[in-house]
Amino acid sequence: MAVWLRIVFLVSGLPVWTQVLAVYGVSRVWGWLVFSTVAAQQMVSPWGEGPLSYSRFLGLWDAGWYEQIAHEGYPTTLPRDANETVEQNTWAFMPLFPLVAGALAAGLGTPYMSVAIALALFSGFAASWAIYLLFGEALRRTGYTRRIQRQHGAQTHESAHTLALWAVALVGFAPVSAILQVPYAESFNLLFLATTLYLLLRQRYFLLLPFALATCLSRPIGVPLGATLGLWWAWCLITDVYQHRAPWMRAFTQRAPQLMSALAVCGFALLWPALAWWATGQMDAYTATETAWRGTHLTVILPWFTQSYHYLGVIGPMAFLLLLAGGVAALLTPVTSRVLPPELRLWCACFAGYLLLFWFPQSSTFRMLLPLFVLALPIVALSTSRAYRYLLLLTGATGQWVWVGWLWHWKQLPGGGDYPP
Repeated sequence: MAVWLRIVFLVSGLPVWTQVLAVYGVSRVWGWLVFSTVAAQQMVSPWGEGPLSYSRFLGLWDAGWYEQIAHEGYPTTLPRDANETVEQNTWAFMPLFPLVAGALAAGLGTPYMSVAIALALFSGFAASWAIYLLFGEALRRTGYTRRIQRQHGAQTHESAHTLALWAVALVGFAPVSAILQVPYAESFNLLFLATTLYLLLRQRYFLLLPFALATCLSRPIGVPLGATLGLWWAWCLITDVYQHRAPWMRAFTQRAPQLMSALAVCGFALLWPALAWWATGQMDAYTATETAWRGTHLTVILPWFTQSYHYLGVIGPMAFLLLLAGGVAALLTPVTSRVLPPELRLWCACFAGYLLLFWFPQSSTFRMLLPLFVLALPIVALSTSRAYRYLLLLTGATGQWVWVGWLWHWKQLPGGGDYPP
């Protein structure tokens, strides 16, 4: 792996987009190797009687829900058990990825799963380019490379391109990035999210709206995205008034397009729950479906303590609080502020806060952290040592093997079922 990456980095004469796609491509070749190897070890599972092919192995778990949406759409009546409790159903899954994949499959006359795998893979490549542009814009905004030159001299100067390319590599080799080549919506969503954040940095508030809409309709991250834009508008308004001494009315008028964009994204966040309500006649159709997976009603924050205690005993809640404090500290470190503009730090805080409030922690939590991909930039920037950066990639690649082998690979638990990825 390190040899392949070194070849890619050394061929600096290639166009930038070629370098980015080549680096990401190496990570997906590694993902193919991991999935193929683990698939050969798969025994009896709900999807087959023995070892599975690469493509069949990618079609496990929630991929079946997406395929059902492509073929059947969404139910107008929520399924219920004998106690009238809503059961698991397709309303928990956003529509954009399965509907696009289904339309392509119908148009090409190709099986859905083959098209969905290809769509996820190509979306990941497109997302890598969007992430590179986002990282490059972030470094331009913070002036990070100029600070490195002043502090350490020209001999150790590192271009924004090199740092951004290393960060893209780290995103591609992150432990949960194996999900970017399976027929889930993650790579599709990552493309639109990275583009939205890039346009936010460029202050293209109206241009980002279609990408924000696609983000909200591909994965349930509209609430933290709307919060990010809304809080950033409020911060900009207050800064204009108190730092730049602008009159309130003038500042409000000048920031009106930004406010309208933020309100639109907040509306996008509510669109899918509203559609579920309209289609089923049940106001809480979406949240009732989401909580069907946890078996309890929606509860904020408390599940993090109860679940950590369930898995780790009395040290669980303390470990959770330490992790929470560490996450806050990471956002406040000098290296983070040197490479991430405040908009991206605000996004990380809003998304982490959203998970803290509404997420029910379980084995899928690792995958849920993927939208925090922007933290790859300060992690890479922590040191210019190539040994350090290769160690990061090696650790991430090993983590992919662990994630696929532990969670994607089906192993029935004593009580039935298995931990979902």
